Formats: sequence, structure tokens, C-alpha cells
Amino acid sequence: MPPISGGYLLIYRGAEELTVVSVPSPNFVADRYRDSVSENYDSFEDDEGNEFSITVWSSNVGVDWTVEVTTENDMLEEQIRVEYHANEF
Repeated sequence: MPPISGGYLLIYRGAEELTVVSVPSPNFVADRYRDSVSENYDSFEDDEGNEFSITVWSSNVGVDWTVEVTTENDMLEEQIRVEYHANEF
């Protein structure tokens, strides 16, 4: 679902909320899909020294994201989940 007025991603490790990342509004006046894409990048480090990089793409067809984790804990990536929430109008 396209984020008409933006939104946010909640990044969790298990039940613990790690951070909130902004989802940009796409360019709705664009004629083509590729021209409608807006991007946001964020990164942070948790208390254990794990590094997270999050890229969010928003377009006239919806929202995509990637979360990259740099860690020595092999099980950490399996504990990460993301929830997308669109802003209300």
C-alpha cells in the first residue's frame, strides 16, 4: 500500500523495540514508477555493538525495505522483525 502521507517502520529484536525509521512519501505526480520512488536511509548501533543499516523505498505502488545487520551473533538476524505503519491522513 503506498504511503500517501508517509509512515514509519518499527524494528524489533524479539519483543524489544530497537528503533523507528521514517518512511517517506512517494512522488505521486510522477509519470513513471521509477520517478515516483523516494528513499530513506538510517543506521544505528545497539548496546551490544551490533550495527544495523535500514534502507526504505517508497513508490506509487508501495513500500520496500532492507535491514542489514553486522554482528558476530549468528542468531541475531533471525530475531529481527519489522512492522510497517502508514500515517493517518
